[in-house]
Amino acid sequence: MSAPRSVDFAPCLNPATLSGLPLEQFLALAAGAGFPTVEVSIQQAQAHGIGPSRDLLQELGLTVVAASGILPAGPVLPAPLLVDPDTYRTCLDGLDSRLEAMAALGCTVATTVLNPRSPLDTCEARAVAHKRIAELATDAAVHGVRLAVEAVSIHTGLPPELDGPHPVLDSLPQLAELLDETDADNAGVLVDSFHWAAAGADPGHITMLGPDRITHVQIADTPAHHTIDELTDAQACSRATGRWSGWPSPTPWPGPGTPGR
Repeated sequence: MSAPRSVDFAPCLNPATLSGLPLEQFLALAAGAGFPTVEVSIQQAQAHGIGPSRDLLQELGLTVVAASGILPAGPVLPAPLLVDPDTYRTCLDGLDSRLEAMAALGCTVATTVLNPRSPLDTCEARAVAHKRIAELATDAAVHGVRLAVEAVSIHTGLPPELDGPHPVLDSLPQLAELLDETDADNAGVLVDSFHWAAAGADPGHITMLGPDRITHVQIADTPAHHTIDELTDAQACSRATGRWSGWPSPTPWPGPGTPGR
């Protein structure tokens, strides 16, 4: 029997913790607080310039472990996977340049969010999710970037772009099952502790994944004295992320594997 693999975890700061800051200020605060790694909005990094961004990261001693915005929604925010077809086609504009920018920054993970509910019926929504995850994972692999998909488990206060009358999925086991059905080797699970808590905080939802399935981890404080049905994403008191290493990767990565948002 083979010996168990050790899994390392390094702290990383997510920009959602300091929403609204320009990239330079966010990176300076992350470095000043002692974080060795950060997540970034790839739109922000591109707007700042990839060369200047890379120089600033090097100056501050920071590494980018994950980037949002593989599907962009404006200058900072990401778009979810199940946007309408016209919006999705617009989101694909510049995809290669965003992935090239991630690779140039040494970023090996692109994060994306799957809608918990949709205007599409459940079967159709999941079919669309299969197709888009497979497409994005294939494109990302060309650049040495791995796709990390996040399930949203809150039931209250969903923004319109994540909501709809029909359920899609809202838990880690359901997401893992969908990724298995998609058979996209370059896509893994993004574990967000806040949404895990909103789904009931079942330890089995995480242990059933194993480190080989987890591509990125996000950790956020969950407020006390709230029931599961009362939790909204705005109540995530702070958000940091984690970098794991130790699992086999389907493509050569320039550094250890990473989870985060």
